[in-house]
Amino acid sequence: MDSGAFVFTVGVILYIGFEIGVLGLVFKGLQEKKAETGRFSVPWSDVPPIRKGLIVALPLTLVGFFIWLYYYSIFAPGPGEFYNLEIVTIGLFISLALIANFWLMRN
Repeated sequence: MDSGAFVFTVGVILYIGFEIGVLGLVFKGLQEKKAETGRFSVPWSDVPPIRKGLIVALPLTLVGFFIWLYYYSIFAPGPGEFYNLEIVTIGLFISLALIANFWLMRN
């Protein structure tokens, strides 16, 4: 195995392990917050205005970006195609970003 591929693989495995650990800490913190306050998230009225704007603007921007990519960019599917691998990958990453945005709104 190439040493560069090995280092990359180890880096990816360490990153995934770190993310799973952080996710466990988030769930633990949510349970503690639920026990203390009776709710998982902050009420919408208590969210700062800039954060409210970002919560609304990020999904709109990402959806607009995906529509532009799908119809007008070099990643657009060819004639007679409904999708291609690149647009599916970009759509997956955009949907993950949207899920993360709503998760941050909830917490």
